[in-house]
Amino acid sequence: MLIFSRYTWWVGAMLGLTVFLTAAGQVGVLHPVQGAFLVITRPAEELLTSIFRPIAGFLSDAGSISDLREENRRLRLENEELRTQSISLQTDAERVKQLEEALKISQGAANEQYLAANVVHRDSSAFTDVISIDRGSNSGVRVGMVVLSSQGSLMGTVTEVFGSRSFVRLITDSKSKVAAQVQASQADGIVKGAANRTLTFDLAQADIKVGDIIVTSALTGRYPAGLPIGKVTEVSGTQQDLFRKVTLEPFVRLSTASTVLVQTSFIPQGLLEAGD
Repeated sequence: MLIFSRYTWWVGAMLGLTVFLTAAGQVGVLHPVQGAFLVITRPAEELLTSIFRPIAGFLSDAGSISDLREENRRLRLENEELRTQSISLQTDAERVKQLEEALKISQGAANEQYLAANVVHRDSSAFTDVISIDRGSNSGVRVGMVVLSSQGSLMGTVTEVFGSRSFVRLITDSKSKVAAQVQASQADGIVKGAANRTLTFDLAQADIKVGDIIVTSALTGRYPAGLPIGKVTEVSGTQQDLFRKVTLEPFVRLSTASTVLVQTSFIPQGLLEAGD
């Protein structure tokens, strides 16, 4: 009974206090106390606000940051796709240009015949410069045939032939030797491939200068006369020297050509002697 009486008293006291505080709040008796409490707790409130406001802002922006990252990723993918399409269009345009130029060459003379082919592989090193093309014996290609660029400049000769593929040694290969002459003076010499895919022109005493055009010579029977090879870029020595060092720049950029022409109407001397 004693415990019950204490519990009853405590409940009654709490109820009474509640009623008192409610009535006091209604009539304004507690306003001074409330004002003092707010003044005392304001610094703590401002401190907590300054601490948690950035956290709340970060949490509210987390979703936006995720959206921005996803949007950036999507834009990067679209940009990469557009760049790839642009490169593809440029490649196709260059390919069409080379084919158009090859078509003009192939239709230029009635007694000359050319076979257009695509470059499918390159083997380039300091002393080697060889390409393979997608035409072979099935298309009439034979070892020794002359290969030109789509503009008609000399690129090399066919060295190996298979059914649907052939290998071409370019003029910049260290094993390449081409009978040639200076177009202006018709002084004869030999164009050789050198290290790092460069060209040199060996000739005896003759007048030659930077800017001279070098073309093929029919002297050995391996090339038709007059095919453009390159332009003289450097000459060392004097006219009194027995041999002068002459450096050439090919007319065609051998490393980027994607279309070539095999001159099927010209049969090199070696093939004729073999009775082919």
